[in-house]
Amino acid sequence: MGELDLDLILVGGFRSRDHYEHYVSNDYIEGAVIFPRGEAPMTVAWGATRIFRAEDSFARGAVRWIDQYVTGLDGAAVAGRIKDLSPRGRIGVVGLETQTAGEFSGFIPARFWIDLTENLPGREIVDISWKFNEMMLPKSEEELALVRWAADAAEAASQAMLDTVAPGVPETEIYAAVLATLVRRGCGMRYPTLILNSGSPSLAWGPPRWTTTAEPVRRIAEQDLVMAEIFPTFGNAEVQVQMSIAVGKPEPTIAQCAAVARASYEAGLSVLRAGITFSELVHAMEEPLREADCWALTPLVHSLNPQAFLGFTRVNDQDAAPVAPLPGPAPRNLPQLTGSELVLPAGATLAFEPNACIGRTRVVSGGTVIVTDTGYEEINSLPCRMQTTHA
Repeated sequence: MGELDLDLILVGGFRSRDHYEHYVSNDYIEGAVIFPRGEAPMTVAWGATRIFRAEDSFARGAVRWIDQYVTGLDGAAVAGRIKDLSPRGRIGVVGLETQTAGEFSGFIPARFWIDLTENLPGREIVDISWKFNEMMLPKSEEELALVRWAADAAEAASQAMLDTVAPGVPETEIYAAVLATLVRRGCGMRYPTLILNSGSPSLAWGPPRWTTTAEPVRRIAEQDLVMAEIFPTFGNAEVQVQMSIAVGKPEPTIAQCAAVARASYEAGLSVLRAGITFSELVHAMEEPLREADCWALTPLVHSLNPQAFLGFTRVNDQDAAPVAPLPGPAPRNLPQLTGSELVLPAGATLAFEPNACIGRTRVVSGGTVIVTDTGYEEINSLPCRMQTTHA
């Protein structure tokens, strides 16, 4: 706050994917934290039920980081709180500039923002989301313990998926096996809970459509490729794994894409250490795609905790023919490398998720990696290469 000459910070949580308010409150109540310079912070909830839930935890011995919990999460009410705590000076806001999945225009509600700014006339308000993101990257040993727990749960969920996938099995059984494994280990799930797609070839990526459209559940068939992105959290620390399973012997194009994705993963590890830039890491990971004439649909790597810095590549994007005919522009900031000059600190957590595409065939694999001073710590293994149901 001193560096940016801020008198107060408003850390938005709302329904954000990364639950930013948790970083300063050790709590997520779908609200916000008001943090005045030199004074105690305040957590603002949208309803009393969220406060009662927190108080029940404190009564059972949970550590309280912030003493004052209040209701009133509309913009005018928060503006009133800000004026009481900080009648003048610059205000920093977290939540306007984001670009994670589904949050290309931030996550602060428009009505909240209109009411907030109308009730703070003359106050200078600056977005500090990127500075806040960068500050969050290095994790303490306590935070890394939570990350490793979530990674162990992700490994178990990946094994449960591998044990479940077989011809004739409905996607619902796979979905249930993965989520049950995570829940039994006390984990939550980040948006969008679980990505699961089956069939081949396919560029589809997202939650199964039967979760929202009531369409028939697909059953696994021979020669399918079953892919999932799993997002467990423990204590708000997230890991991501990309589990791909070939049902039976993979056909040659799938095998080639899988080999390139694994080569990209290894290329990233070969250069990873604290002190390199994010762009150096991405450029190393894109070389195997360049050599194999593959392209990538989604980032090769991105930061976690928060998921803010995205390692897209444009290598061989002239071969992305299936995407080219789609109408309309890509969302703002996508697909492009962001945070290219970011210097990776020790303790940062990264989702290695190299994906290789040939035509409409795509394979993605990978897991979570912790950056260290001398290199890295791999905390996932099973999902870091494509698996098969039998040789």
